[in-house]
Amino acid sequence: MKRMGGADAFMLSTETSRAYQHTFKIAIIDPSTDPEGWSFDKYYRDIESRLHLIPPFRWKVAPAPLGLGHPYWVDDPDFNLAYHLRRIACPAPGDHKALCELMSQLYAYKLDRDRPLWTQWVIEGLEGGKVALVMIVHHAYVDGVGAGWLMKRFYQPLPEDHRENFPAWNPEPYPSWFRRFATSLRDLPGFLINNLPKVVSGLRKKRAMDQREKLSGKPVHPDFSQMKKTPINVVLSAGRTFVCDTVPLGRLIRISKHFKVTINDVFGACAAGAVRNLLLSMDFNADAHPLIAGTPFAGVRPEGMEGLGNFASADFCWFHSEIADPLQRLMATREANIEMKQHMAEVKEAGADISALINILPNWAIRLLTYLIKRKKGGVGFFGNLALSNVPGPKEDLFLDKWKVENWFSTGQIFDGTALNMTLWSYAGKANLCILTDRAVLADGWILFNYFVKEIDVLEALIDKTEQSPEVTE
Repeated sequence: MKRMGGADAFMLSTETSRAYQHTFKIAIIDPSTDPEGWSFDKYYRDIESRLHLIPPFRWKVAPAPLGLGHPYWVDDPDFNLAYHLRRIACPAPGDHKALCELMSQLYAYKLDRDRPLWTQWVIEGLEGGKVALVMIVHHAYVDGVGAGWLMKRFYQPLPEDHRENFPAWNPEPYPSWFRRFATSLRDLPGFLINNLPKVVSGLRKKRAMDQREKLSGKPVHPDFSQMKKTPINVVLSAGRTFVCDTVPLGRLIRISKHFKVTINDVFGACAAGAVRNLLLSMDFNADAHPLIAGTPFAGVRPEGMEGLGNFASADFCWFHSEIADPLQRLMATREANIEMKQHMAEVKEAGADISALINILPNWAIRLLTYLIKRKKGGVGFFGNLALSNVPGPKEDLFLDKWKVENWFSTGQIFDGTALNMTLWSYAGKANLCILTDRAVLADGWILFNYFVKEIDVLEALIDKTEQSPEVTE
């Protein structure tokens, strides 16, 4: 029986029948690297032999009685791998767009709280004989950095058969209501004593910091309370739109080097340009004001928790979709990212970042916040107008036995009000963009993806124009 952290419990408490708090982890497998080709039966046996490497995949949720503290992770005595591992075929023609359409439908399944919170769909019938391993896993288990650590543990850098002898599964008995109640009652005073004074002190320091910034005349740092509603900010429906594809990482590197900005600046500026074009196509005045993006930051992971728990924090930055000029937008994005990093460092030092606050919030308070956000009908969201994330993944190709992991995609989730998530995940020299949104907002996610690519084209064209211009001589 293991107590969840505050951020883990937050992911559970914000889930509703339409706001699914699970994530996508997608491996595209190329079986041609194995002389024996693809075999689902072999893959099933491999997963069975590797489950001990990811212990949380046999854990399910056990509530804390009467809401006394955060819920628990407990062994599932009835764990059944066949329930979680599912085999299907991609509809014809089996190309990447057909795969994304299928994944959009799969994402819109809420995970069963009576079982471990994950499912993997093995999708066969793809072009070129490839196979997609589409993992749906609840965010309560682990954040992006932890998922990357698990990925490297599960996969391997060289093609070789997996022959590890796995230990027998001996689950602990499901803890009784009384045991969970007694444990929660025992732990609650210590939890409050260790955390509440730190948070109160942190909030005081943050208030003083905000007052100093206000008196100094600095621009106001954004937060979700300042967001203005747009057509992409809605209360979630049951449907989802998901698309993902690769943008050559070299293109982003070229732009970042030429304009002396970071790859994250390029990503943010191109995302802002793409959203600007989308809003304009919806007859919304994109020039009126900037949007607010919620961005996760990696946190310090305690020893022994590398692949478990949410230790990331988050902050907000101005999302300059109101700027029409691509180069001006890129420079404004750079300044916004610098300001956000400085602000994040200050609030973390004060002990008042979002993760510290979430850690002490009881489940009923989080549910109340979720209810109030829903009442706003999309006018406010936990992560602003949209969630924006850039995660560095493995730099080298990985293998599952002798099957090559040709590509990897990953995305988080969306919330009431924050109905768009744009995640860039690098893998083996590729920049992989994932776009997740509500189907009622955008039925065809490729529209937004293509807008993003066009923004890259525009910035590269500016570089080409500069390089081709004749030198000015006196």
